[in-house]
Amino acid sequence: MGLLYQKRRLKVNKIRRKINATRTNLQRFRVLLSLIMIGFIIYFGLKIVKLGSWYIDADKLNAADPSVLKIQGNIITPDYKIIDAIRQTQLPCTQIFRLETDELERNISQLQSVKKVYIRRYWHPARLIVMIDERVPAFLLVPNLESEPRSALTTDGVIIDHDYLPFKSSIKAKKLLTYGIRDGVDETWDKKKVEELLKLVKAFEIYSNQEVQYVDIRNQKDIYIMLKEYLIRLGEINDSTFERAKLIASILPEAKKHKNVKYIDLRWEDSYYLRLEGAKENKKTQKETKAKQNSENSNKKQENNTNITEENINNQTNENAPEVQN
Repeated sequence: MGLLYQKRRLKVNKIRRKINATRTNLQRFRVLLSLIMIGFIIYFGLKIVKLGSWYIDADKLNAADPSVLKIQGNIITPDYKIIDAIRQTQLPCTQIFRLETDELERNISQLQSVKKVYIRRYWHPARLIVMIDERVPAFLLVPNLESEPRSALTTDGVIIDHDYLPFKSSIKAKKLLTYGIRDGVDETWDKKKVEELLKLVKAFEIYSNQEVQYVDIRNQKDIYIMLKEYLIRLGEINDSTFERAKLIASILPEAKKHKNVKYIDLRWEDSYYLRLEGAKENKKTQKETKAKQNSENSNKKQENNTNITEENINNQTNENAPEVQN
C-alpha cells in the first residue's frame, strides 16, 4: 500500500509541475507579447508624430497658398498686409499642435484696422485659419469735397491710413471734412468724440428723414451738415445742439417753398433763418419773422406729438453700428 501511494503521489506532483510550467510559460509569453505591442505602439506613434502633414510648409505659408493659409473676416484689411505680418513672424518648425501663435496674433493685431485676431490650427494637412475682427469705419476724412479720402476714422477713434482705401462698395461711411490739424498739431480723436459726431448725424437723419451726406468740422465753431437736399449751418456744438436739431423737422416744409435756399441757419436755439442764394451775410433776408413763428409753433407741436428724444438717438446709434461705404 505504501509503495502504491508513493507512486501515485509522484505522478500527481509531476502533473502539477507540468501545469505550473505551462502557466509560467503563458505568463512569460503574455509579457513578451505586451512588450512587443508597446514597442509597435511607440514605433508607429513616433512615425505618426513625424509625419510631414503635422508641419506647415514654410514656403507655401509665405506664398499664402490656400492649402496652408486662409484669411477670414477681413473686409477693410487688405490680404497683403496680413500676409506681410505673417512673413515677419518667425514660426518655429514644429508640429502644428505644438505651434505657438501668440507672436503671430500680436503682429497682425498691430494693423490699424484690426481689433482682434484669432488663429485656428488644423491638421492633415497642417494649416492655419486667420480670423480677423475689424474696427468699424465711421467717417472718411477729406480736406474738401473735391479731394479723395486720405484716411478713415473708426468708431473707436482710430485713424486708418490711405493704404487701406478705397473700401469695398458694401462699406458705408459719411464724409468728414477736416484739415487734420488743430492749432499747428495733428488732430486727435478718441471714442467719445466719434460717438458724439455719430450721435449728431443720427439726430439729423431722424428729425429730417434724410440721409446726411457729409459733416464739415474744419471750423469747430462753425460746423456745417449736408443733408440730401439742404445744407445746415449748425455753428458750435454745445448743450443746445440737439434742441436745435429738432427744429429741422418744422423747417424743411418752409424751406421747400423756396428754390434758392443756400443753407438753413441753426446757430441759435430760439430761432432759425433760411439763407437765400444771393443774400448778403449782413442782411436778414431769410424770412426771419416767419421763421421764428414757425419755430415756436413747431416746438409746441413737437412737445405734444413727437416721441423722438435724445435717448432714442443714443439707443439707435448703439444698436445700428454705422456701415461704411466707399
